Amino acid sequence: MTIKAKIFSRDDCSFCSQAKQFLSGMEIEFEEIHQPTGTVPQIYAGEKHIGGYSELVELSQSLSKWDETFNV
Repeated sequence: MTIKAKIFSRDDCSFCSQAKQFLSGMEIEFEEIHQPTGTVPQIYAGEKHIGGYSELVELSQSLSKWDETFNV
């Protein structure tokens, strides 16, 4: 079963939008949680903290790490 992602984001954040599009493109379900303050996006795979958009893209460069993280 694929692990669902959580993304803490704001509407005015371009990296948040890119992260959500990236996850959708990779067919990863996610729950969006709006944050009024703080550093966003913050992305989690289940309980595992991935980081921001650049860390998400970096993770995708290794298919074995990606598959292990999201259980695909």
